[in-house]
Amino acid sequence: MKAFLGIVKKVDYFLNTIAEFFLVIMVLLTVTDVLLRYFGSSAITGTYELVAIMGGIVIAFAVPQTSWDRGHVFVDFLIENRTPAVKNTIYIITRIIGIVVMFFLSWNLMKKGMHLQKAGEVSMTLHVPFYPWCYAFAVCFFIVGITLVADIFKIFNGGEQK
Repeated sequence: MKAFLGIVKKVDYFLNTIAEFFLVIMVLLTVTDVLLRYFGSSAITGTYELVAIMGGIVIAFAVPQTSWDRGHVFVDFLIENRTPAVKNTIYIITRIIGIVVMFFLSWNLMKKGMHLQKAGEVSMTLHVPFYPWCYAFAVCFFIVGITLVADIFKIFNGGEQK
């Protein structure tokens, strides 16, 4: 089980590193575009498209690490006065629901990617194909599902959720 948790943690960290890289590129591209416009030069063609695509990459690739760190919004007023056993049961149930949702989302993103690939959908200005990003997002959300499975193992291994 430690090996499984270690692999999930490394994959999540790797995907988060990709998200960080694209976030930096997105900021640099935006700042460069604004500065070029400010100083009277022409704007960078396709900046809006690239920033939109990179925004999706940043979000999708950061979700697995956020799930690993339990950094998402957490509303605990319903369970704060419950016993550790009740809390863990609720955590496990919510993780199972999350696993089902993430695998369903991943499956549908794969189907959408196949549809976009078959249709030849591309962005308007730069003609960047959309389907590779759907496939990448599908992989990310599949990994979120795996991360939630690992979270259940962490709950069983370490007791009450931290």
